[in-house]
Amino acid sequence: MDIKKTLQSKTFFKAMVAVGIVFVVAVIFQAGVWTGYRKAAFSFRWGDKYYRSFGGPRGEFAPGLPHGAFPDAHGSAGRVVKIELPTLVIQDRDGAEKVVLIKDDTVIRRFRDEIAPEDVRVDDFVVIIGEPNEQSQIEAKLIRLMAPPPDSGPGRDRF
Repeated sequence: MDIKKTLQSKTFFKAMVAVGIVFVVAVIFQAGVWTGYRKAAFSFRWGDKYYRSFGGPRGEFAPGLPHGAFPDAHGSAGRVVKIELPTLVIQDRDGAEKVVLIKDDTVIRRFRDEIAPEDVRVDDFVVIIGEPNEQSQIEAKLIRLMAPPPDSGPGRDRF
């Protein structure tokens, strides 16, 4: 009888609500920690592999990036500079090259039409949406081919 009264009391109800709120706040906090960790880990791996691939001064993270800036881990926009299916290398607006992995479930579109990976060409302008993997590649979910920006004429390295 005494346990039944305790379980039905207002104090017990308030305590359970407080525990529930603390649990929800802890879950939200953990989600933020997880997201930040993944973004920082991608940035670290990207910088490490950049220097292994292209050489460069070991004292800088990446020339041209403001101090403390993170590259976009979940996508990119730029010009296709190399194709070795199932990967593409994209040069973004800052001149950074990013490796994009095309998977079986990747959707590739030119305007409204879905196209095959073999239809993508060097110098095409693309927008990539995906997710980073452990090799510092972007696993593409969507690749959309776009019209080239107006200032991307011949002889320009960056758009």
